[in-house]
Amino acid sequence: MSPEVREETAKQIYQGALDRIGKAYFDNDFAAFQAEVYVPHHYTTQEGTEHVIANYAQLREAFDCFRDYFIGLGVTDFVRTCTGAMYLSETKIIGGHDTEVLQSGTRIRDPYSVMSIMELIDGVWQVCSSENALPDNSWQVMSFRHGAEKLN
Repeated sequence: MSPEVREETAKQIYQGALDRIGKAYFDNDFAAFQAEVYVPHHYTTQEGTEHVIANYAQLREAFDCFRDYFIGLGVTDFVRTCTGAMYLSETKIIGGHDTEVLQSGTRIRDPYSVMSIMELIDGVWQVCSSENALPDNSWQVMSFRHGAEKLN
């Protein structure tokens, strides 16, 4: 497979996960979300604060809190667009995406960037870790970390 085809394939895998995760939030479909996210799941904020979601109960709590908060804000669209992705190995992809949070076509806040690592686990690509270009006090981080344990 040529380098260009590998990069395009990595981007398709990454964007597919983004689309399915976004849909799961709006459909309130935790099972679909859970299928996309590996546990334990590690994420870091722009300040370098590290968190881990260690089990599926914590993942469920984080999912519910994040979803409830953005629905409460009146979010009508959660657009996540892959900005690049590449294979680190046959079973690992690193990718980046920008996220826009919208209410009836109007941005609620400036877009933010995220970098994630996906791994092929038991034949399924799952997001294993993420670095968010968001401060510790952003609503996205605060709502998602309800289920997480702080590592530092």
